Amino acid sequence: ELLLSFQSSIQDPSRHLSSWSYSSSNDVCLWYGVVCSNFSRVVSLDLSGKNISSQILTSTIFRLPFLQTINLSNNKFSGPVPHDIFTTSPPSLRYLNLSNNNLSGSIPRGFLPNLYTLDLSNNMFSGDIYEDIRLFSNLKVLDLGGNVLSGHVPACFGNLSRLEFLTLASNQLTGGIPTELGLMKNLKWIYLGYNNLSGEIPYQLGDLSSLKHLDLVYNNISGPIPPSLGDLKELEYMFLYQNKLSSQIPPSIFSLKNLISLDFSDNSLSGEIPELLSQLQSFEILHLFSNNLSGKIPEGLTSLPRLQVLKLWSNKFSGEIPASLGKHNNLVASLSPGDRPGLSKGSYRHAYTLIGNPPCQLLVARVDDRFAFFEIPIHPYPYTSTYSPAHREMEREGLSIGLLSEVTLDQPARKTLYITLCGSQD
Repeated sequence: ELLLSFQSSIQDPSRHLSSWSYSSSNDVCLWYGVVCSNFSRVVSLDLSGKNISSQILTSTIFRLPFLQTINLSNNKFSGPVPHDIFTTSPPSLRYLNLSNNNLSGSIPRGFLPNLYTLDLSNNMFSGDIYEDIRLFSNLKVLDLGGNVLSGHVPACFGNLSRLEFLTLASNQLTGGIPTELGLMKNLKWIYLGYNNLSGEIPYQLGDLSSLKHLDLVYNNISGPIPPSLGDLKELEYMFLYQNKLSSQIPPSIFSLKNLISLDFSDNSLSGEIPELLSQLQSFEILHLFSNNLSGKIPEGLTSLPRLQVLKLWSNKFSGEIPASLGKHNNLVASLSPGDRPGLSKGSYRHAYTLIGNPPCQLLVARVDDRFAFFEIPIHPYPYTSTYSPAHREMEREGLSIGLLSEVTLDQPARKTLYITLCGSQD
């Protein structure tokens, strides 16, 4: 009866629930999206991506006494979530996914002590994140991203000692990053980007010994990068771009041997890039553009076998470009107008001036059978793109890409390089 009550409250234009009808010959366990236990008890309801809609999400399905999984994601549910779902749902509930709908209002109060996954992402939930969240003591996955939540990141998150995945990205959160987050020893992924967070990065984040992915992008975080982040030995991805970070990059960062991608671009970082980065043998992507970095481009970059993308433009580098750059990897590199005056051409063999709006000059360095490509704009805009058929597109959203041209390299090489003329940011 609870399932039929839910069915009567929704619109199902694709008739996915046409099998839902009660009779003595119609086994509920055979209904679409329903899974039962060996004792014919409904334990799972999965109706994700079925174009189902309702302006009021009824609480009836949350009252099924043995339910362990509810997945209503990627539908068209709107309006508020029942205020009592965290108090009337059965204690057996382990997985709740309401993501990618149009649900609104505040996140309900209460808690479910045995819940492992709570995904409310990509809706229109608003208001503060309540302190009740600390009572979800078994949570492993918490995704509240893509809403319009406001207020501070609660310090009580530190109580969620079993949490492995935390994303609060793309909300309107303010204030600092709580130092208590450093207590979450099982955390593997933290994504707080695209908010209005301020203050400094707490050094306590260096205690997250299981962390693999750290993303704090597009905030107003200031001050230095704490050297303690160099203690994150499992870290593979570190994204801190579009903040107000200053001072030097701690040398400890370049001892993270599992690091695959690092992006500190669009900050106010200064100092030199240390030769220590030669230890990063898993490194694939390095973005340090739009900072105040100086000194030479380190020779250590030439010994990184997996390096694919290197973007250093809009800094204050000087000296020669390392002659072996690109010899031991499939590198696409980009330097800026700010780098140009102090850099000698090194081993460049060809130069093409591309007529466009605005124009660019492409310098191609040939080292044996490999090429290092540097696109140097002849205009004040630093935003450029370089592509090769051997590399996938690595541009971040927000860059305006210019016209596509084709340049054929020298006859002996018989290679074709596809490049974009320099574009500017909108």
